Amino acid sequence: MIIIVTGTPGVGKTVVSKKLSETLNLNYLSLSQFVIENKLYTEYDELRQSYIIDEDKVKEELEKIISTNHLVIETIYPSLISTADLVVVLRKNPFSLYNELKGRGWADIKVAENVEAEILGVISQEAREAFKDKVCEVDTTEMSIEQIVNKILNKQCDGPIEWLVDTKVQRFLEELDKIISSYENDI
Repeated sequence: MIIIVTGTPGVGKTVVSKKLSETLNLNYLSLSQFVIENKLYTEYDELRQSYIIDEDKVKEELEKIISTNHLVIETIYPSLISTADLVVVLRKNPFSLYNELKGRGWADIKVAENVEAEILGVISQEAREAFKDKVCEVDTTEMSIEQIVNKILNKQCDGPIEWLVDTKVQRFLEELDKIISSYENDI
């Protein structure tokens, strides 16, 4: 069995993935850690403080592991994984997510880009394109880990989640765009 837990940074992927793997007695794999440990990246982006992955190498190395294991895979890149029995996209209210990421001390550009991705449902869309009917979205806003895991185990999906129906979120997206645009020369 392969379960993918995905979503933007700050939605709870790590704790949910670890709890799911423990509950279901499956191995846990953090794709980010896997990439770093196996040097499956091309460079380090100083501005965003993150690695630029080598997608072809990641896919190749993942295939070796997926074919012989039952896993819960935590990732922000669901389409890099070739197969899954279930794909859980964790979502979080953009205002809560913004506060979470700012609290981590991240650069404004990194926070703005990740919250914008959440608002626009970038990872959710990627997951749906790659896995269609195997996708379950769960809104993690103000939920405990146990509540989130129980929703997943009981297949109580919330999605598709559309943040842009809220005019406050639409205005927030405009503010995030201004932040991102201010870094235009650095990108």
